[in-house]
Order: sequence, then structure tokens, then C-alpha cells
Amino acid sequence: MAALLTPSISGLAPTSVIHELSACGERVIYQLDTPLDEVRRAEFFRKGGAARDLVRGKRWLLLTSWLNLDRGKRRQLNALFALNRRILKAYLLKESLSQLWNYTYEGAMLRYLQSWIDQLRWQQLKPMEKLARMLLDHLHGILHYCRIKVPMGVIEAVNSNIKALLRHGRGYRDMNYLLLKAQRLAATKTEFLVLRKAA
Repeated sequence: MAALLTPSISGLAPTSVIHELSACGERVIYQLDTPLDEVRRAEFFRKGGAARDLVRGKRWLLLTSWLNLDRGKRRQLNALFALNRRILKAYLLKESLSQLWNYTYEGAMLRYLQSWIDQLRWQQLKPMEKLARMLLDHLHGILHYCRIKVPMGVIEAVNSNIKALLRHGRGYRDMNYLLLKAQRLAATKTEFLVLRKAA
């Protein structure tokens, strides 16, 4: 996959960074909300009666960042948090983890990640512990992102172009030809993007 992405973003970042981000970036960034949803689901089934009605229908509300909520939605969340501490803990951990992507120094990012993992120690939230293990597994790519912040939109665009190429080709017998077509497609799109930004 790295060979496919190399010519497309060569002006933006080294090949190893692109490989790490394309390999694990989608898993890491898009699965940050999954543990919170698992905690919400577990609490929904653990609670009974009226407390279940309070948790019901709050999935998208919990997945939204606190900064993007209006006053009414914040009140709903506060009412939910007043009755359920586990969901509150999971939500606060998710919100605090979003600060991880703002660091520009690897050492500071590692310290923040370590302190975030230390906060999990006594919370007894298994889905969040699973997320911490996944973050540690992909630590190399996360640290690369700290140094060179390649927009995930660029990586997603290249990946979708490659998927479209495979879909339109209906199977290629020669792998070298497929790689050549993908490199040509990615290089022309990026050159157009760079020229457009420069203008």
C-alpha cells in the first residue's frame, strides 16, 4: 500500500509516515468513539426501567464533541451524567483524548498518552482499556503524525481513488501494471491539488 501512496503525497511527507497513517490512521481516528458507544450500550442493558429511557436515544449526542453542542443538548447530557457515572467517565476520557492530536513534540505526546492511560487504571472501563491497547499498538504511526500532520482527507482521497481504479479495472492480472496505474492516478491528482493551492 505504501508504494501506491508514495507518489501522491511525496511533497507532503516521507513514505514511512504515509504508510503508517494509511495503515493505522483509519483504525485509530475512526474508532475513538467506539469504546464510548460500547459503554453506553452496556449501561443501557445494565439499567432497568426509567433509567433505560434516559440512556435511550443518546448515542449521537454522546459521540458529538462538547464544543459542538448547543445549550439544550448540554442539559440532556448533564442529566444523563448525573445518573450514570460510568458514561460520564467514558465521555470525559474520549474528550480528553482529542487533545492528543494537537501536540507537535513526540515527548509531550507520549507523556500525555501515558497520563491518559494512567487515568484508565481505576475506572474499570474495558472498552477504553481496549482502545488504550490499540493506541499503544499504533504508537509509531501516532508519533509520526505528531511530527508531520498529513491531512486524513488526502489519505482518504488517495485510498478512494485506488479503490475506484480497482473497481473500474475489474481485476488486473499484472500487479506491476496495477501499481503503475495507481501511481499515475495519484501523482496527477496531487499535482493538480498542489498547483491549485499554489494559485
